[in-house]
Amino acid sequence: MRDGGPRAPLDLDAVEARALAAWLDADAGLELEDDGTALPGGVLPGFAERVMEAESSVVQIPALVAIDVDPTPEASPVAPRGNRRWGLGVAAAFVAGLSSLWVASQPGPATSTTEIVATPAADATSDAARPAGLPIPDDLDARIADYIADYGRHFGPTFEFHGTILVARDGKIHYQHGFGVADPRRGVENAPATRMRIGMLTEQFTATAILQLRDAGMLQLSDPIEEHLPGFPNGRRITIENLLDHTSGIPNYTDVPTFHRWKALPHRTEEMIGRFSELPLEFQPGSDFNPTNSGYYLLGAIIERCSGMSYGEYLQRYVFEPAGMTRTGYGEDNDVARGNVWNEEEQLDPPDPIDMSVFGGAGGLVSTVEDFAKWDRALYGTDVLPTSSIEQMFDANRFGYGFGWLVGEAYDQPVVSFPGAIDGFNSAVMRFLEDRTLVVVLANTEVVPAGRIAQDIAMMIYGEQPAPRIEFPEVEVAPGTFTRYVGTYGITDETIRVLGDPTAEAQFEPLQNVSVNRIGDRLYFDVPGHGSTWMHPMGRHRFFFKDNSGNYVTFTTGEDGVANGLVVQVGDAELELARKGD
Repeated sequence: MRDGGPRAPLDLDAVEARALAAWLDADAGLELEDDGTALPGGVLPGFAERVMEAESSVVQIPALVAIDVDPTPEASPVAPRGNRRWGLGVAAAFVAGLSSLWVASQPGPATSTTEIVATPAADATSDAARPAGLPIPDDLDARIADYIADYGRHFGPTFEFHGTILVARDGKIHYQHGFGVADPRRGVENAPATRMRIGMLTEQFTATAILQLRDAGMLQLSDPIEEHLPGFPNGRRITIENLLDHTSGIPNYTDVPTFHRWKALPHRTEEMIGRFSELPLEFQPGSDFNPTNSGYYLLGAIIERCSGMSYGEYLQRYVFEPAGMTRTGYGEDNDVARGNVWNEEEQLDPPDPIDMSVFGGAGGLVSTVEDFAKWDRALYGTDVLPTSSIEQMFDANRFGYGFGWLVGEAYDQPVVSFPGAIDGFNSAVMRFLEDRTLVVVLANTEVVPAGRIAQDIAMMIYGEQPAPRIEFPEVEVAPGTFTRYVGTYGITDETIRVLGDPTAEAQFEPLQNVSVNRIGDRLYFDVPGHGSTWMHPMGRHRFFFKDNSGNYVTFTTGEDGVANGLVVQVGDAELELARKGD
């Protein structure tokens, strides 16, 4: 190890783990508040987590690997862009989106459980994609400005982008800019030096620290975690490498239904580990893949035990300082932008309080886009890790995941990327390794998807035209006409036949009894167990959801003008639902 790294042997002693909140499954079965309602803002628990899980299944494609599809946290109905293979995934994506529909909580409105796919827009009008190494477009500044201006054009101020963007190549910054407000109470605007919580982007730094300790001879990736965390259940069967590449089978503690009730409380490492240590494994270690904050919390604990330092102290000394990252730190609340979540009035509110000790090595860091440019440079050198260890970090398992990174290809070169989310914030980083291009987006809102912005900016850099943003303009409709749409609807047998296996009825169960309700002067789309979503009129019996999906509902009517069914447009697919009897 180079000077500045930890030296073995150190006085090994105790401290244990830390963790974070992000990826979740669909929210079916999650408990509501004691009064039976959703969380503040009308959102069900686990919003951001669902969003990130949707973004964790990387798909390699000829041109671009996308790391997001709408974090608008708990997204609304969203389907994979450009994906014509509908199958059960369309219904699942729609339902999962609704469940996280901005009546959710964590990354922001509308994030869905869609796959992470990135395909250049089919109707792109730009020149053919440019190979790696060609100059960054001279008009990139203007193109990004026009692109960002589209956010909120019709949906309103809530959908404007609040955050920071940076583009660099080979260590040189070509673009950096702040948008929106960092702190409305003090009138502070976002700037490249604005600090934000980065959620799951923390994982890459935790993985770096583990590899440093391995290189110093303090642990092996093949070590059973029992050797470093004595007494942890199944600790003889789970290795450190299982934690690094999310193949441990340990359930995600942020999926626990009571998580939202104690996430604001300070926790010692031992207390946090106790929150999830007794949960039964989801699968045999090494046999499957499931992103879990629990694994990276445990890695934070192992860092503490091996080094004799706290997680934050270790990273500060051996990762941030060697990389020159002066505005990155663990669990710091000073001088950090205020996060924003979506409420039931479709306005921005600060998130509920959280204590960063609950997130630890899984998501407890704050940083800036400027510091990510320094981090990018460090990963092309040897001040933080030797080249062989960096290459190992980017060596994907069979699920497309390295250590803290999603791994793929784009524009004939390797790409490593990752999305991040934590209450009130979402983020994304993409690193194109051959021509050393970096795109990083940090947002202090859950509403606007940082991952999609990063993906679209990458397309601009490489000569592609991002798909136009869809924001339907709302039209005024007399509320009295809403009565014709109110009722209960169920998915049709024909839709089930077209979309998938009719025997897999459970997949379609949430769409068997969908209700459309009128509350005051508004119409709501309600999927049992997945929350209600405000439907905005767009004319001719059509309604849209304010999210980043572009999906909408069209009612069919009889001669009496009363709706007898509805069609949900989900990407290129259609979900038909028929009115049911009273």
